[in-house]
This record gives sequence, C-alpha cells and structure tokens, in this order.
Amino acid sequence: MARRTKPGRGTKAVLTAVVTAGSLVMGLAPAHAAQPGPSPSAAAYRAKADSGVRADLDRTGRATFWVTLDDEAALPSGVASRTKAERGRTVFTAKRAHARKAQAPLKALLDGAGATYESFWITNTLKVTADRDLARRIAARPEVTALNPDEAVSVADTGKATSPVKTATPPKASKVRKAPRTPEAGTAPENREAPKAPEASGAGKASGAGKASKSRDAAAGKAAAAPADEAVWNIERINAPRVWSEFGVRGEGIVVADIGTGVGLEHPALRDRYRGLTADGSYEHAYSWYDPMNYCPGNAPCDTSFVGTSAVGVMVGDNGPGHRIGVAPDADWIAAKACQGMGCAVDSILRAGQWMIAPTDARGADPRPDLAPHVVNNSWWVSNTNAWFKPVLQAWRDAGIFASFPNDGGGPRCESATGVSGYADAYVTTTFGADGALHAGSARGSGENGAVKPNIAAPGVDIRSAGRDGGYALVTGPGMAASHTAGTVALLWSLAPGLRGKVAETERVLDGSAIDVDDTSCGGTPADNNVWGEGKLDARAAAAAIPAALHGSAGGTVTSDGGPLADAAVAFSGPTKARVRSDASGAYRAPVLAPGDYTVTTTLFGYLTGTARITVGAGGHVTHDVALDGAPMARLTGRVTTASEPEGNALVAVAGTSASVRTARDGSWALRVPHGTHGLTVTADHRCAETSTVQVGVTGDTVRDVGLTRRTDVFGTTCTVESGRAFPTGETKLPFPMPSFSMSTFDLPFPVPFYGRTYRKATASLAGVLGFGRMSTRARSVPLPDVSVPDGAVYAFWDDLAADADSGVYWSAGGTAPHRTVTVEWRNMRLIMSNPRERVSFSVVVSEDGTASSHYKDVTGAKANGSSAGIGVENATGTDALHYSNDEGLLRDGMSIHYRTDSAVVAGKVTDGNDGEPVAGATVTAGGRGDTTGPDGRYAFQVPAPQAHQVTVSAPDHTSTERRLTVEPGGTTVADFALGTGRVTADTASLHLVVPPGERRVRTVELANSGSVTPYKIAERGDQRWVSVDPPSGELAAGARKSLGVRFDTTGVAPGTTLTGTLRLSTWSGRKPVIDIPVTLVVPAYRAAVDAGATGALTDAHGDTWTPDRAYTAGSHGYLGTSTRQTTTRTLTGSPLHDPALYRTARQGMYEYRFDTVPNGIYRVELGFAELADQRPSQRVFDVMAEGELFVTDLDPAREAGVRATHDRAFTVRVTDGQLNLRFVANSGRTLVNSVRVTERSDLTG
Repeated sequence: MARRTKPGRGTKAVLTAVVTAGSLVMGLAPAHAAQPGPSPSAAAYRAKADSGVRADLDRTGRATFWVTLDDEAALPSGVASRTKAERGRTVFTAKRAHARKAQAPLKALLDGAGATYESFWITNTLKVTADRDLARRIAARPEVTALNPDEAVSVADTGKATSPVKTATPPKASKVRKAPRTPEAGTAPENREAPKAPEASGAGKASGAGKASKSRDAAAGKAAAAPADEAVWNIERINAPRVWSEFGVRGEGIVVADIGTGVGLEHPALRDRYRGLTADGSYEHAYSWYDPMNYCPGNAPCDTSFVGTSAVGVMVGDNGPGHRIGVAPDADWIAAKACQGMGCAVDSILRAGQWMIAPTDARGADPRPDLAPHVVNNSWWVSNTNAWFKPVLQAWRDAGIFASFPNDGGGPRCESATGVSGYADAYVTTTFGADGALHAGSARGSGENGAVKPNIAAPGVDIRSAGRDGGYALVTGPGMAASHTAGTVALLWSLAPGLRGKVAETERVLDGSAIDVDDTSCGGTPADNNVWGEGKLDARAAAAAIPAALHGSAGGTVTSDGGPLADAAVAFSGPTKARVRSDASGAYRAPVLAPGDYTVTTTLFGYLTGTARITVGAGGHVTHDVALDGAPMARLTGRVTTASEPEGNALVAVAGTSASVRTARDGSWALRVPHGTHGLTVTADHRCAETSTVQVGVTGDTVRDVGLTRRTDVFGTTCTVESGRAFPTGETKLPFPMPSFSMSTFDLPFPVPFYGRTYRKATASLAGVLGFGRMSTRARSVPLPDVSVPDGAVYAFWDDLAADADSGVYWSAGGTAPHRTVTVEWRNMRLIMSNPRERVSFSVVVSEDGTASSHYKDVTGAKANGSSAGIGVENATGTDALHYSNDEGLLRDGMSIHYRTDSAVVAGKVTDGNDGEPVAGATVTAGGRGDTTGPDGRYAFQVPAPQAHQVTVSAPDHTSTERRLTVEPGGTTVADFALGTGRVTADTASLHLVVPPGERRVRTVELANSGSVTPYKIAERGDQRWVSVDPPSGELAAGARKSLGVRFDTTGVAPGTTLTGTLRLSTWSGRKPVIDIPVTLVVPAYRAAVDAGATGALTDAHGDTWTPDRAYTAGSHGYLGTSTRQTTTRTLTGSPLHDPALYRTARQGMYEYRFDTVPNGIYRVELGFAELADQRPSQRVFDVMAEGELFVTDLDPAREAGVRATHDRAFTVRVTDGQLNLRFVANSGRTLVNSVRVTERSDLTG
C-alpha cells in the first residue's frame, strides 16, 4: 500500500535552493481513470517532465518531484457577497472535494506502485517520490500536465543590512489576555479569544516570560529607539499613529498571520497579541500556530532566524513607550512556520497556505475556516516566473483573505520582478529607507502580462522591530515593507467592517491613497510606475479614502457650563468601536463608523461621565454635542517614601487620567480629585524603586501615604541615586591596544567582593564596562542579566565608545581599610554612534566593603544621557543583575548611582603564628561563601546578613581556627587570624656513606621544632629498601627535639654500585613543610682500612672496621721497608676525620703500603697523621706518592698540626695494573702514617 505523509503534519523537510514549479492548471479526471492507464508514453514523459526531473531520474534512478493536474475547483456563484467565514468555508469545501475527486485515479496508480506521496487541495498537485518507470506512467496520464522538480523558496529578509539594536528592559510578563490598549477602541473582535481545541486534540499549553534582549543600535537618528511616547520612525512615516488618534482604532478585531520562519512567542512586544494566549495566561496553540516541519519543541511558536518575529513585530508589535513598533498594535496574530534558517520548502509553503484557509488543531485535524486570519503576510519569495502559487493566492482572495507579498530582491534592473513579485493578482510592496530613497536591491517591473509592479512602497530599511531573546533589531529587507502593508490593511478592516474580505476594493483604497513618486525609468506613469508602484503607503490617507458607502461619521463639541473641554475621551461602542479626543476647542470627530446604533461615552477627569445613544447611517454624519457636569472634588494629599526616606520628584498620577503631580523634596504631594475610587500610580524619578499602584477611595479630603519598594535582584543588590557628589577621578592611564573595542587589565591593590565572589584583578573596556569576571570588547548593550560575556561587571555606560588624544581611561586607589576604594575614570570619551564632537565622562568606584557606584559628568548632547547605553551591575554567571536602564536617556550631569547589597563583608588578614608574616593561600569561609588569601594574606568576602557566622580559617600545613562573628547588612567586620604552625629543621643537610657489600650502617638525623606542635613523617621518596628511618613518623611538640636513626643495608647490592635517594621529611611547618635530605650510598668493589702501628682490629663510631697493621705479603696488602711502631696514651688535639683511637698508633720508617689484586678503577686514599714523638718542625719531612704520582709534598706533621695533634690528607688515584702502590719518601727524618684506607669509588672520577 502507498506510504503517505500526513497532509497536515509532515516530517522535517530538506531545504534546497530555488523554486521552479510548473503551471498548476487543473481539471477533472474521467470516471474510468480509476483503472491503470495505458502504457507510459515516452513522448508524454519528455513533454511533461521538466528537464531537471528527467536528469535526476537518469542520474539516481529515483527522485522527488511535483505532479500538477489540469484543472481547479469551480466555486459557486455569489461567493464574494457572503461573509468572510462563509466564503472561507465555501472555498475550503469546494477545493478539498475537487482535489479528492480529481486526484483519485493518480492516487490509485501511486498506491498500486507503493510510492510515497503527499496530496494538496489548495492547488491540484501532489508531491511524489518515484522511480523513472513510475514517472513515465504518471506523465502518460491525461489529467497530468507537468512534473516539476522539488526546489526551494527563499526567506524574504536575507539579513543584508540587519543588526541588533539595544533595548530597554521589558516589563515582566503578565501572561494574561489583555484588553485592547486603547480602552473601548476598535471593533468587537470576531476571533478575539483563543480558540479551544477539542478534548482529544492534545493541544499543548505553556507559559513563561520572555528573555531580555541581546541587541544594539547600528544606525543613528530616527532608526534608533523611539522617544518615550512616540512610535518608531517607520510607523510615523506611514501615518499609522494618526489613524490611532484621529480614527480611534488600532487593529481591534483583526487577525493577521505570517508565513515564514516562525515567531518568538515570548517577545514582550508580541506575546499579549497572540491569539493563542488565553485569559488565564496559559497558551492554546490549536488554530493559532502551525509547524508543518515539527521544528519547534512542544508544538509552541518559535523562530530560529527571527525574520518572522520581525515581520509580526512590524504588523502588531507594541511594548509601551519607546517600543511602539507595530502598525496595528491591537490586532491579534497567528503564524505558520514554513521556513527554517533562510530557506523554505515548497510543500511547507503549500501546507501553510491550506492552513490559512482553515486552521487546524495541534494534530492537524478538525479544520476551522471560521478561524482563518483576515490578513496573511508572506515572509518569503521566489526568484522565478512559474505560476505554482497562483491557485493558492486565488483561493485566499476567494476566501476574503488579503495577502501581502514582499518585492523580489533582484533589483535595481528593470524587468526584475519575478515569481510571486510579478503576479498580476499579488499585492507587492517595495522598500524605501528613512531618507525616502528606494532600497538599492528592490526589484523593478513590469510584472506578469505587463502589469505594473510593485504595487506600493513602504519603509523597509533599518526598521526597528522585534528581535532575538525578547530584544529589538534593526532589520532591512522587503519583508519589512510588506509587513507595513499588512498592518495597514488590519487598521482599515478594523475601522470599516464593510471593507473586510473585499480584497480588490481594499487594494483600490491603498492605491488611491498612496503618495505618488514620479519615476518612469522602468515604465509606467508618474502616478503608477514600475519602480514605486502607486507610491508610498499612507495609512491615514487610506483610512480617509474608505468609500463613504461603507461608513458614516459622527462629531460634535464637548463643553461644561458653556465652555469647551479639551482632551475629553469620546468612545463609540456599536458595530465598530472607536475612541477619539476633543481638541482645544472641545471639538471631536469620528470620521469612519460602520452604520448602526452606538453607545457614546464621554469622560474627562473631574467631570461626570456622559452617555448617549446615536444611530449612524451609511454616508451620513451625526452631530452629537456633549455637556458634562463637574464632579464633586476633594483634596488628596500624602507623602512618598522609599525605605522610610523621602522620595522627591516622584510622579503621582491618577490612573486613566492626565492628572498628576511631582513630589516635593520631602516627598509630599497634593492633588484635587473627584469623589470616587482612584488608582494612584507612583513612580520615582529614578530606577532604584519599584513603581507602586494603590487604590484610594475619596469622599472628602483624604491623606494617602505611599511607600515604594527598592528594586532588588536575587543577591540582594539595591541602588540609590544622588546628585552633586564630587566626581571621582583616576590618576594612572590604562593602556589599550586599539582606540575602540579594546580592554585593559590591572591588579587590584586589595581584594574586592562583588556578587558573592572576591576579585584581585579588574578589566576596563572602552565600551564603558569594568569587569571582574569574563570580559569581552562587545559594545552591544543588552538588558541584564544576560549569560553571554561580559559578566561579573559594573556597566557604567555600556555603549560604542572610543578614546583619542583628548580622552582616556584612568585608575587610582584611595581610602582607608576596611573601606578602601578603586576608581576607574573614562575621561572625555567619544560616542561613536553620535556626533563626533559629543563627549561624555563617567567613572566607577568599587570598594573592599562590597559597594560600587557609577558617576557621570558632562552629560550633554543626544547620547551622553545614556539613550544608547546600558547601565547596571551583574553577577559572574550572567544569571542575576540589577539592571538600571538601557537606551533610556536617564542620566543627568552630576548624577551618581550607588549599589549596595544586604550582605555583610568579612575582611582581614591571615598571618603565620611564628613569624607574623602573611599566609598566602589560606581559605576563609563563612555562610557558604569564602575567599582565599593572596600574597598579602588579606581576604574579603560577602556573607548573608544579619546573622551570626562561624568563620573558619585553614591553610596548608597550618592549624585551622574558628571564630564566631555577628554581621549586619551593609557592614564590614574585620577579623585577623594568626595560624599556628610548626617550624621544623633537620641538623643534616645530606647523607653520604660508603658501606661495603653485605654490611649495615646507622646514621642519626636530629629534628628540632621551634613552632607549634606538628606531626612529622619521613621516608625515602622512591621507597628504596636499602635505606629506612626509625621512627618514620610521630609528633614534635613545640620546642621539642627528636633523633631519628637512618639505617643503610647493602645486603644483596652488587659491589661497585652507587645508590642515591632522598629522604623526604613532611611536617605542618607553614613556611617549609617539606625538607629533602639527599642520600648517597657507595658500595665499593674493594676497601682496605689499616690501623697503622696497631696490633688489633678497630671498629670506629661509624661502624667501619680497621684491620691491624701488617707487613706486606704477595696477594694481600701491608707495609714494606724497615720500620717501627709508635704509640701514645697522651692526649691528642686536632679534629680527626676518623676515630681518635686510630691516631694513637703509628708506623714510621716504611717506604710503601702495597695493595695487591685490587680491581682497576678510581680509588679514594685516606691518610691519618699525628706526630706522637717530641719531634720539632723540620725533623720529619716526607712526600706521599701513589701509582707513581706525587700527591703530598714535604709533609711536616709537627709543623702542619703540632706534636700529638691529628692531621688528615685524602686524594683519588686511578689504578690500571691491579696493584695500588702507596709510596712514602723521606726528605728529613723518617716517614710516618697513623691510618691508611683505600676504597674503590665508582662514583668518583680520577
């Protein structure tokens, strides 16, 4: 059986490059076509199949292509006179029934072949995947007219001149369905509440607030954020605000739709007008959102490219003063996501086109033509001349849906209006900028069959609209221009219900009211040409041009006691709704009202409401004068405070009226108000306090004090604003590698706590940011918090700034602990995006007490007041911040913003208990936070307050300590700590032993501790078995000493080996916790030690054995020559290298000591001397030679050391003949030696 994709919810499409679909002319199939047709005709295949399709099939054997059938559904007569809902239902029913019947034979063929296909009803076509044989059989069918390739459609806005634009912090989302922004303005909505899906639909619901913007202003002048109560330049240019004020409508009752990349649902300028937003603040996406590719998670609107978001922003966007970006801000929106990235699939466009005729639930089921939008904006284009979309466009027109299309971007050549941009029946908008000039890329006509194209022109260059992450962006492209036209139609249809669904008549209204532009360079007339079409869009002129037969009007004068009343609100409620105001003469006029009965309500603060009934006739005018009576008045007074401090210059406004007053310096205020219940909105003249709204009932003179709450972030940061403080300056100029987009990092002279972390370095950027955490040169300010870099910073004036010869960034330090400060001053900085001569100076002061402040001077000019800058403080992760302002121009000369937290600071110094010097690397913790001391031993960090904290201090190799401290919010508690630690030394720097094979020796190392009690541990680092220590670990009390035995064992060690190692002593001694003692053990291949003149062996204090003296015999060792022994028991002096007993005997008169059968190599010869007889100097002088080389010359023991005084000589000699000959040569008297030791030393060199 056939493998079909569901018509309403397809899988993610693969996007390719350009659409080239063939003609979609359709016809009914004959009844017998249900049976397989005749054999495929090669001629039909060649005639009907596009060359691209044939090439794909020849290359791969299988391809996806579009099959077009030969006719379209015929609609019953009189459709155009029906209501919009009836027209939609008729079109949907007729086209779907026709497609089912006409496509049945082809579907039977495809099912029989097991092909994958998808059929459409809005155009008589199918998308088929088949092999070449099946393609030929398809082409052979008589009802098939064409096989065209599956190619791609482009998104209308290609980002050719797009840049983010900085935005003020959006207010928190209320997430509830709001009434129209102008009370009682507009028409009773046809589709006002979010449509409800059947129980079984499984429609998803969600809620949440939008994220703050990441954007920046890339153009100067009017393309930037609008002044507080104005619309952006492009909305002003088409005179939409005049329709709001003069005609009293803002798009009420109209639903606009966008087909494109989707919409960012949570954008603060869009979310309240989403039709799927319900009264309780949740979402019902059924019938309001369609994602045929299933790209968006949770079946909720999303936009990865933000082209659709910008388009919807131009149609309906409004987030209050400074963010009035939409033409019809009280219209609702729905959307279909047919595009991903910057490309769209044809099948997704067609699915979206069908959905616009009859929106469906979340499953793509239960179509509802009654919920179709009034206007469809198309954020896509095609750059070819095929007519594949014509049946869709005609179906929309038949259903009473106005479709707005962007002009192709193929300009500036003539005859470049291709694809839908060239369709005669498509209403196409071209693009111009704030300077009034046509955008260079705009296509020129003519269009299909010589039709004048484009139809009209609208703003589309540097359009400030909704952007990423709840922010705003400057966007350029034809899609922006088309959105202005769609929004204007929403205004017209909101104003004149009789015009709704009448597409051709609406087009005539737009054309006839457009402002002509004379440019016949591509043909046409001065009033209607192929460059500008009918001219520039004018919404106010269009509203005035609505045919009189469709409406009437009303007007009159509002007075009281015979005098005119200005600014009275006159609201009309009936077939349509409108709200206008009286002028200075009391006159008002509602120029367009649908015929019928109206309730007219007139209100003005201080007057009783007037209500009347009137009837408006088609083409007629009703004069309705209103006389209002004054209301009983009373005096309403009070005092405004913030945290019990008077709030001067705060604005106290009576909600819904123009009555307001500013508070005095002491916070006091007074108003006269009518009796009744009033809402008072109190707003500080800075951003450090929350706006408060209170209700107050007035029946006589009333006192109502209002306390404002300080704005705070999660960490507890608050701010205050001051004026008149001395401007803090820096002294040392910071270096920057470039004059803009550059940073400079410097060391802080003391630790600075900030948002719960402590910093010892800071980085200043030329973009007006002082950062402690992750930094960047980015000058694109965004509302805070924001997770992208920079983070952990004070944003003093985050903007595009540059330094030159007359400016720079300077820093200095000052103050007294624990309130020392660092100042960074940006002096005379140039604002890049402003007048080159405009400058600003500001500085940041941060303190070790956790406070920070920003200060401003020379605040003059358009940008120096922060109208394009971001201001605030943010934590290190970009997840918490106190955002002061963004692009709001709130700075004044001499103003300063002071930030503090409800935390306390614990600060101090950690020192060594032995020497009193700083301890670096100590960890100090309390309240779940902490700091690590720097080289100066200082720490500082913030802790929650008010409360008591156990402060714990620890450092490697030091004794931890604790102290309980009580801290107060905003206070600094100083706590210094001296940590106990050992101070251990060893009396031995190294050990070097010579131990013959198979023997053991012990040496002593003594430890001394002049510090605090400490454990110790000592062992050979490499775990060598030939050396050990006893005891290997223990404890050293303060002032204690301990001797350790170091044991050496040469058992199993090969003779001639030298072993090395290191004894590592570890203690809790902060200054020197580790002492390494190098150890060398030489295991000689030969050693002979002779106690000369002795008759018995001697073992010395080191455990070495000395053999008794003996005469030489071959094969052994001994002395040669006639000699005698000497001995003494008298006291010896000197500093003998060996056991003193060795020097009490001697041999004199010998001429040689000979050692046979010794291994060749290097030998250490050690000789001990002591003159035991009463010899005077010069009576005994001799030389010592070894292996024929003279080593000791003219040795005179009595002269060298004295009588009975020890003297030692040692040297190395190389043996090459297996015999070591040690010669003694007398120069005067007899030779003498007390001890002789020769040792093979492989560790030495001769």
